[in-house]
Amino acid sequence: MKRRIRISTKAYKEPLETFAMWDDSESVLSIRWKEDHEGQTALYDLSFDKASGIASINRSGDIKSVMTFDTSRKTVSQFHTPYGTIEMGITTEYIKIPSLLERAFEISYEIEGGAEELQKNIFTITLI
Repeated sequence: MKRRIRISTKAYKEPLETFAMWDDSESVLSIRWKEDHEGQTALYDLSFDKASGIASINRSGDIKSVMTFDTSRKTVSQFHTPYGTIEMGITTEYIKIPSLLERAFEISYEIEGGAEELQKNIFTITLI
């Protein structure tokens, strides 16, 4: 079902409001949206497996990545850019899924890799 969402993350200066395809089945929550940034379009596909508690975000476009979020272990992801590939380690603190009382999907994690220091981020998608 097409839904209006707000995405908040440290990667954005301001929250992004857009439309997404929001599919919430018994076993998987799937959220798909696109973003235009500096003349480039990126497609995102977030999937949360309710049985395992593992989430992943696939990004396609000029920069491609698959980020996996698992609270039971550290995961490794790669960002494929026109300038090369960057490997990142992800430690997931928690994943919250929407409920009757909470209208947001949220992931708290730390990411490390490349030349950057450890960075903490909270990624939130809220139904509006």
